[in-house]
Amino acid sequence: MPPKKSNIKMMRMKELTAAAGVPRGTIQFYIKEGLIPKPIKQSANSAFYTEEHLNDILLIKELQSKRFLPLSVIKEVMMGGGGKLSVNEISTLVELDGKVFSNIEEIPELKPLTAKQLSKQTGISLEDIKILEDMGIFTPIKKGTKKLYGEDDIRFAECRVKAIQVGLTPGLGFHIGFAKIHKEFIRKLVDEESKVFLRLLTGKLEIEKIAEILEAVTPIINTMLGIMHKKEIENTIKWYVLNSKAEGELPDREKGE
Repeated sequence: MPPKKSNIKMMRMKELTAAAGVPRGTIQFYIKEGLIPKPIKQSANSAFYTEEHLNDILLIKELQSKRFLPLSVIKEVMMGGGGKLSVNEISTLVELDGKVFSNIEEIPELKPLTAKQLSKQTGISLEDIKILEDMGIFTPIKKGTKKLYGEDDIRFAECRVKAIQVGLTPGLGFHIGFAKIHKEFIRKLVDEESKVFLRLLTGKLEIEKIAEILEAVTPIINTMLGIMHKKEIENTIKWYVLNSKAEGELPDREKGE
């Protein structure tokens, strides 16, 4: 007997393979790789699957056969945050590749630089350049035997050096790894933004129009984020001033104490 789970239809492996059109070994591989959830186990030899498993497998097949996406990319888009994207939403995201910010990149204001040129021009260390590249913040382009850093990387390097100049020095512990905090925050923010944008725009506008909107709205949102960031710093300081306790009793903002 399958376990009772409200009105959700439960299937055994044989039923799932028939409905999905894939062999048992493929399903087991998807589970092992984390592409689909583990089955619901009633006992050591009794496993059941739901419509969620079936829909996930059908989505993987769609992305592989019609969108030609590798499993590594499929896993990333399916596992990104809470709430999965639909086939159409993922298709929209894939079609946006190469269309967003393409006009900006065609005529760069700054000429691409090698690592040594970037270090000499901005003052950033070669070590920091390597770390930022390893973190995925710097994204150089290979041209022949050369590795060139574009305008975004140059601007970021300039900001890194300015931050050191105003006081955030490595000597005080502000190493370039500090940027990882912002990298992770931005990644999660974009994950959530993508879900909202895709669900509201997919099927309603042409890809070119969606790309145009994203290009136009990004600097607007960045300005808003800068303002909110500043205000949150001010609010944090005020909160600790208002909630400071006797010596040895530190307030915990997360608990609202």
